[in-house]
Amino acid sequence: MTRGGHGGPPLQSMVYYSKKDLWLVGLVSGAIAIPILIGAYNLLVPGGHSELGWSSLFIGISTAAVVLWLTYPLYYEITSSVLKIRCGMLIRRQIPLNAITEVSPTKNPASAPAWSLDRLEVKYLRDGESRSELISPAEKSRFLQDLASSDAKLEFSNGRVVRRSSPQV
Repeated sequence: MTRGGHGGPPLQSMVYYSKKDLWLVGLVSGAIAIPILIGAYNLLVPGGHSELGWSSLFIGISTAAVVLWLTYPLYYEITSSVLKIRCGMLIRRQIPLNAITEVSPTKNPASAPAWSLDRLEVKYLRDGESRSELISPAEKSRFLQDLASSDAKLEFSNGRVVRRSSPQV
């Protein structure tokens, strides 16, 4: 993978992993750990409730499996023609770079392929309609710079990326 810059070689592919908010990772980890600990306690301590133990273990392990399935891997990839968003086994989106109209910081808490509320809103056109995706690359400034470097009509300025002219979709 290589990075392009203004005046440098064109960008081929650059991967950015999601920023992780400690409180959010802790909340999800707690939701997994608590039933597992309750289950282990009830199975290992003399006089424990074995049905509760097995049920709690099942809930904790099932929750862990679902979280991993829905969120691993979680990254954003800039190629020479598209922004790829990958979140777990279900979400695989591709946004053509020439469809992007603006990318700007947001704290929007809506559900998104992101482990942080320190996000970017990617606005783009698809089939003539304005759409958006929320992402949270760990290296936000570098992501924005690389995104702008990947399309001659995108410009990085004041912490956001904007299109110099209307997109061609």
